[in-house]
Amino acid sequence: MKRITALLAFALLVPGPATAADPPALAAKSGMVAADSEHASRVGAEMLAAGGDAVDAAVATALVLGVVQPFASGLGGGLFAVVWRADGEEALALDAREVAPAAATRDMYLDAEGNVDPQASTRGPRAAAVPGEIAGLWRLHQRYGKLPWKQVVAPALEAARDGFPVGVLLHGRVTAKKDEIAARPALAEVFLVDGAPVAPGTILRRPRLAKTLAAISKHGADGFYRGDVAKRLAAAMAKDGGLITEADLAAYAPKERPPVDAPWRGYRVLSMSPPSSGGAVLVQVLRALEHLDLKALGHNSSAYLHRLAEALKHAFADRARLMGDPDFAPVPLEQMVGDAARDRVRSSFDAARTHERAAYGGDYALPEDGGTSHFSVVDARGNAVAITTTVNLAFGSMYLAGDTGVLLNNEMDDFVAKPGVPNAFGLVGREANTIAPGKRPLSSMTPTIVLKDGRVALVVGASGGPRIITGTLQVLLNVLAFDMDPRAAVEAPRIHHQWVPEVLAVEPEIALDVRENLQRRGHDVQAQGRYNAVQAIAVDADGVARGASDPSKMGAPAAAAR
Repeated sequence: MKRITALLAFALLVPGPATAADPPALAAKSGMVAADSEHASRVGAEMLAAGGDAVDAAVATALVLGVVQPFASGLGGGLFAVVWRADGEEALALDAREVAPAAATRDMYLDAEGNVDPQASTRGPRAAAVPGEIAGLWRLHQRYGKLPWKQVVAPALEAARDGFPVGVLLHGRVTAKKDEIAARPALAEVFLVDGAPVAPGTILRRPRLAKTLAAISKHGADGFYRGDVAKRLAAAMAKDGGLITEADLAAYAPKERPPVDAPWRGYRVLSMSPPSSGGAVLVQVLRALEHLDLKALGHNSSAYLHRLAEALKHAFADRARLMGDPDFAPVPLEQMVGDAARDRVRSSFDAARTHERAAYGGDYALPEDGGTSHFSVVDARGNAVAITTTVNLAFGSMYLAGDTGVLLNNEMDDFVAKPGVPNAFGLVGREANTIAPGKRPLSSMTPTIVLKDGRVALVVGASGGPRIITGTLQVLLNVLAFDMDPRAAVEAPRIHHQWVPEVLAVEPEIALDVRENLQRRGHDVQAQGRYNAVQAIAVDADGVARGASDPSKMGAPAAAAR
């Protein structure tokens, strides 16, 4: 568990809980973007103000995030999107998850003795899966975009070519990874100045990435997956020992899937389907709690948090036992979100005690996604997009692909290198999530849209590994069950339990007497700083959107100018 401890040592800045003195969430009828970068939120809002669709704003926001916060997303990663159209078109879940290259093998991260080499799946070109972000954004724009593609790519291209001021968050992430970056000359050239992390306010230019973005601007997805960029990326991989080829890039395609779709207390919850586990875990917990008067239990009371933690432990155990890439193995969603699962979780609850690990079922736990970003978008017409994008760990594989400027993911670490053997985070996985060519690894990403009477009521999601799920869930409950303003909902302290390890993490603002009561129920309660960031937009019946960006990543929402 040393790696988990190390990760939490780099926990995000922890805000205090919202108070009555805090101003409410930003409100507007003109459309809104809530990202974990104020720069990216503003760019998305500008697309809305120019007459763009929510999808135009989402594409522009995603591309800018990849330039200004490359530790969390970018052209070398992948994404999941949930899309709702106000005209009543069927909701869409778009899977642009990275895939294992054709040359990938089940045992590729084992040494001669059959032991797992954890560095092999987390650092360097062999850790990278085939990126999906650009293919996903292109598919969304081709289907729903109103503005020209070049117009939505332009802000990211300009930021890479002309430069952008380094934010405090980027400076902090570079500082945390300074030694690793310094050991990689290509990365050090970008993010270190005379051996020191780029200082906040420094204008950082990324001309090689700008050249790649120019090709994407001109040729769309083909500018990345075919032609000169693909040739140069594949050549770099071949030279440095990576597996991604031109054929892998040309073969990549996003997949349109039905979302996890469930009623809940008069709402309709739409969330991401497998190979993400987020939607199923979210819905299982919501259904397990649906019959309760949560307000009567009290927000963040020991009674409420015990109930929540117990439901989470069941859901995470089921997640490990049942889930993988649905194109390679059946994923029985009904066993997670159906009535039998709901009844099983409810009937096993003991108000006085938590149970032994085996009581929750399952045999495995699953890995985290550390280098991730989420943003939520609503336009004035009532269309909505929730997108979570990732390079997996912070700065992904820490491999810049030749002169393309593309920082590649290390998504191969989200597969199971060897069933039953802990990955780099001290966690283990199941047979269905082992490596195979063309396969997508399981994820925790949970982009979610909630509807009320056929209109958008909430767009929400998070970054932060398995805490993506728990952060998204608690903010959803804060808004819809506890009637909180989105800002208060996002800033309120949260808990996390993922079944294994057997730890109930609570943010420091959770009251001491609540922690003591949870300990008396048998929980191993540990105070930990915030390690996720939620971006939320709530929309009332009059069409007024209220947005909030989690202060833990120093983001801010932006409204479209009227």
